[in-house]
Amino acid sequence: METHVYKWNGEYWGFIHSGYLFDGNGDYRGWREGNEVYRSDGSYLGELTYDVYIIRRTTAPLKPLKPLKRLPPSPPVPPLSPSRPGKAPLPAHLEDALEHF
Repeated sequence: METHVYKWNGEYWGFIHSGYLFDGNGDYRGWREGNEVYRSDGSYLGELTYDVYIIRRTTAPLKPLKPLKRLPPSPPVPPLSPSRPGKAPLPAHLEDALEHF
């Protein structure tokens, strides 16, 4: 199953395929465990929200590193996906985790 991932402003960023996070070019960037998303280096990226956005609380302490997840044998073909309308601005204690990726 594939999930498209967007920045909060509606810009298409990438996708999650079989629990792995890929950017729009199909490059491996991390993985998903439940609603938590981690970068490929094991650092916490944020929480999957509304099934399409990855948001991180700016006021919460950083989560510890997770062990590195094994890279997939070959990246899937990136899906084509148009951008979508942006959302209302986030509250000050939240940020779009993909904005500075």
